[in-house]
Amino acid sequence: MTVAPADLVTRFTPAEHRTLAQTKAGTPLGKALRHYWIPALLSEEIAEAPAPPVRVRLLGEDLVAFRGADGRVGLLAEHCVHRGASLWTGRVDATGIQCVYHGWTFDIDGNCVQNPTCPALRYDERVRQPSYPTAEVGGLIFAYLGEGDPPPLPDLGWLQVPDSARFVSKRYHPCHWLQALEADIDSAHVAYLHREDLVAAGTVHTQTMLDHTDPEFEIDTCPAGLTIAAIRRLPTGADYVRINHWLAPYYTVVPADNPEGLLGIHAWVPIDDESCWIYGLTWTVDGELTEEQRTRFRRGTAGIYAELVPGQYVARRNHTNDYEIDRQAQLLGIRWSGVAGNQEQDDIITASMGPAYDRSRERLVPTDAAVIATRRTLLAMAHDAETGVAPGAAGWPGLAGRGYDLPSVFIDVDHGADWRPVAAEAMQAKQVRAESTVPAGNES
Repeated sequence: MTVAPADLVTRFTPAEHRTLAQTKAGTPLGKALRHYWIPALLSEEIAEAPAPPVRVRLLGEDLVAFRGADGRVGLLAEHCVHRGASLWTGRVDATGIQCVYHGWTFDIDGNCVQNPTCPALRYDERVRQPSYPTAEVGGLIFAYLGEGDPPPLPDLGWLQVPDSARFVSKRYHPCHWLQALEADIDSAHVAYLHREDLVAAGTVHTQTMLDHTDPEFEIDTCPAGLTIAAIRRLPTGADYVRINHWLAPYYTVVPADNPEGLLGIHAWVPIDDESCWIYGLTWTVDGELTEEQRTRFRRGTAGIYAELVPGQYVARRNHTNDYEIDRQAQLLGIRWSGVAGNQEQDDIITASMGPAYDRSRERLVPTDAAVIATRRTLLAMAHDAETGVAPGAAGWPGLAGRGYDLPSVFIDVDHGADWRPVAAEAMQAKQVRAESTVPAGNES
């Protein structure tokens, strides 16, 4: 019997799993994640001004979002500080959101601006409703759940182009956010889970991916996170290098080449420790998105989008209908997974693990290098947060809001040559070239 080298298998401990699994307030990773802006909801969910409140759950916290008469967005703790009634039942007027139980009214900063049962407490800090800063841009509302002043918004390429050049959507997913995210940074799974797409493409590069299912990985740190290179040998003898990124803490750059020149990124947003929102953001640096492209995105027939249930942010093929898995198509190899849709294929796999799989049970191998590196970065951040080390002093990625405009690229280089200079040039060609300002938040 051949015995493989011991270092081929990496294990995470039960304690490390618990740290990675928990995002609620007061947990080590929960503290770390709250130092970053987080996508909270779509603007269309509170489109009017004023708009009634909608429930928002982020990092295990129950919140309500509403749009005031002035158009600004408020994000408050859901339960009124007075007696705990849900502010989702409240009414929004020119002054803020009014609890319909006793009439206490809070503005978007959480100030109690009306207090019919105890007028002396108007604007008193003791009855301030917990509130969070928001920033709205391009149809997406970000929130900051941490303490102190929020950092700059990340300079995602999507944030730096005009509305006519970008698109955003979201869908619900019933598993832990990191469990879902890791599919995007795992370039080794493509040869199986999405096999029929590679076969249909029929190029030298896709055949190389089918032939070389154990690519060599090189992981570099970058200002906002990690750059991930998967390297395979081409029949010509050159190296085919597929490069994507994890950008702290919520983003993955979609590792897919797009013939239309569109760029894409995912945001994996923890609802709690067993479910998440998957946001898809698409943009172009050359002109505008066409209405035909937007229609395809809305229908889930192109790019990084799934077909949604009409009127809901839920994929039509989802966990409640077993993603409509077709065993005959799977048997015949028409669809290797038996599931239609690139995004739904990822979803069925990550959901199949259960809502929060125990990472200490895994046996990770060298092709899981990006997963290992991302987890170790998050564990280091969680340790800093728990022990009181300042994020800035610790050099956490992305805190300055810079370095997020990093597209994925796919390049050929001489075998063994340094791919980094070629990759940098290819990425620069896809980055936003015009000077632009990323919007600031409400600072509420």
